[in-house]
Amino acid sequence: MRKDTLVHRIASWAQDRRDTPALHDRSASGEWVSLTWAEYWTAVRETAKGLIALGHTAGECVAIVGANQSEWVIAQFGIMAARGVPAPIYVTNTAEQMAYIVKHSRARLAFVGDAEQLGKFREGIAAGWMELESILTLNPLEDGLMTLSGLRALGREQDDAELDARLDALTDQETALLIYTSGTTGVPKAVTLNHRGMIQCGEGVVTHFPELKAQSESYRSVSYLPLCHIAEQVFTNLLHIVTGGKVFFCPDLKEIKDFLVSVRPTIFLGVPRVWEKFQAVLEGKLSAQTGFKGWLTAWALRTELAAFREETSTGRPASSLGRTLANKLVISKVKSALGLQDLAASATGAAPIGVETLEFFASLGITVYEGYGMSETTGIATCPVAGRPRFGTVGIALPGVELKIAEDGEVLMRGEMMTREYLHMPEQTAELLDADGWLHSGDLGSLDADGYLQITGRKKDLIITAGGKNVAPIELESYIKSIPGVGQAVVVGDRQPYLCALVTLDAESLHEIETRLGLSGDLSTLAARPEVSAYIQAEIETRCNAKVARYQTIKKIDVLLTEFTVETGELTPTMKIKRNVVSEKYRDAIAAFYVGGTPS
Repeated sequence: MRKDTLVHRIASWAQDRRDTPALHDRSASGEWVSLTWAEYWTAVRETAKGLIALGHTAGECVAIVGANQSEWVIAQFGIMAARGVPAPIYVTNTAEQMAYIVKHSRARLAFVGDAEQLGKFREGIAAGWMELESILTLNPLEDGLMTLSGLRALGREQDDAELDARLDALTDQETALLIYTSGTTGVPKAVTLNHRGMIQCGEGVVTHFPELKAQSESYRSVSYLPLCHIAEQVFTNLLHIVTGGKVFFCPDLKEIKDFLVSVRPTIFLGVPRVWEKFQAVLEGKLSAQTGFKGWLTAWALRTELAAFREETSTGRPASSLGRTLANKLVISKVKSALGLQDLAASATGAAPIGVETLEFFASLGITVYEGYGMSETTGIATCPVAGRPRFGTVGIALPGVELKIAEDGEVLMRGEMMTREYLHMPEQTAELLDADGWLHSGDLGSLDADGYLQITGRKKDLIITAGGKNVAPIELESYIKSIPGVGQAVVVGDRQPYLCALVTLDAESLHEIETRLGLSGDLSTLAARPEVSAYIQAEIETRCNAKVARYQTIKKIDVLLTEFTVETGELTPTMKIKRNVVSEKYRDAIAAFYVGGTPS
């Protein structure tokens, strides 16, 4: 019987598309350097044999930390081929956080991508937080440390017998990967994912977007989000392995716009903050157009959005001379400037996104499909079917995923894609999975008659006011974030008589505020102006408070002088708000909201 694990799929592509490029890195001179599928599989085998020669045993975890590059995934699949389990680490983690993962996963070996991460390992070892037998480097860093190339050379000296025996013994039910939760609250947990569930996730997405498989020869994705996050694993590895396409590695998020133009991906994942940043920049450029050119652009966007709405409501193509002209004169040029003209699918997830942002991109001929999932569900459990998005929902269940809403509104899921356990954490596993195999997501949601899921909040994020009212802040925050010039928002008010919000400006859409209020200055200067606070509060009245119940209205705001960032600790590496960090960091500002009595 043919083996069907992730590594066996790579081996299969190495036979079927031997000389077809699979992995691409950009050199210092800007040229693309590629590995074919056959070269990819050879590198994986050599890495696995090198690890075995170093004493790696089946079932053992190996840590990996570094920026996105071919060497990262070669190391990952080399570990898997040796019948081991990769334990990825965020590059933003501190030495102590890295040590926790090394110790918890019981890794003896680790791959490191750069000098900064190497320094963290050494700091952790010196402090006694962790022990490692060997540190291997993805790239040459210093003499005395074995590189991935050196490990592969060691592997070439070994015979194939032990590796082939491990590959023969490897089953699709074995743990393929650990994904450590990013720790928005509490200690990170190690989600175990097996080969079968990961392959099923990739195949499920392709079932909803069959064009990805039909265009597998031209499939192109840009790998730029952290590979230790399940979302990038889905797009860099699972969909790549299911389609046999091409991956282009972008090691620095700041360079993503340049990489998109160079690669022209056929599929692109952007967390909401990425799409919001793109929107802010584009709106600034488009609004700067005047005269006939400005009129033409506005007309084209209205025409395309109207056609999109007609298509999604009727299920039939909406063709017209006006739409054709809008695309030729405006839409196609904007998409080409972004590098998104060849998209077969574009996606978002990991955090809520506003309908206004989705409609903005729809007006540019780019349908952004919002999916839903967790590390514990192998990343994507629901997403729309191609051509059938319903903005405000996260689509329908992928094949093999059972979905239901519990009596208290919690989203429950079951199927092969669900994790079997949190590694070494039986109590937390029992809280996640019930006796009937249902995974308790912690998210609140509802299902419509067609099975489309809407996420309405998170159980642990519920605010309970002093009056006993339950409030899900996500809805309110999405309204606030739709205000031109606003970047982020955190609604507060637990056990308080009314709700308030911490608001940040968006550095890339300050022009919106400058134009509307006739002001100028950098982010911190504008944030301190009372006119800006008054403008945002007035917008909240119409965009938020007018749409919700009285107990959900936002009474006061504080416009912060800086944005929330990963570096300053308020965001996870995939740009989700760490509410506990924000609450602690801004506790004085939050306390100040409730001094002086209840506002009318």
